Amino acid sequence: MTFDSHSLERLKQLGRTLPKEISKSHSNNLKIQKNAKKQTLHPVEIETNPEQLFRELMEVSTDGNVPPHLLDRLKKLETNHLKISSNTDQNISEKSKDLSPEESLSLYTQFQQFLLEDDID
Repeated sequence: MTFDSHSLERLKQLGRTLPKEISKSHSNNLKIQKNAKKQTLHPVEIETNPEQLFRELMEVSTDGNVPPHLLDRLKKLETNHLKISSNTDQNISEKSKDLSPEESLSLYTQFQQFLLEDDID
């Protein structure tokens, strides 16, 4: 493809007036800014305790309405929290079944003594 001298000159002029190529440091600055935005997330976005998330949602919401995606997140956290606590409760109840009533009473008495010792200090 060939251009006449007038078209060629016009293309060169346009090439001089076009913006320069974006430098790599500028693109790095944009990445750094995006990372900074990610690091400064709102507590509603990063909270993992369902009770604290609920408090944050109520503080953020002016009229008590919460977006559905945040409610879903709260429900998932509550479900996970309940699963973890139920597993812990089962482990505790299984261990307590191994003790006789006398052993349980003895442990309870020792625990009570430790509490009293802490109160004295």
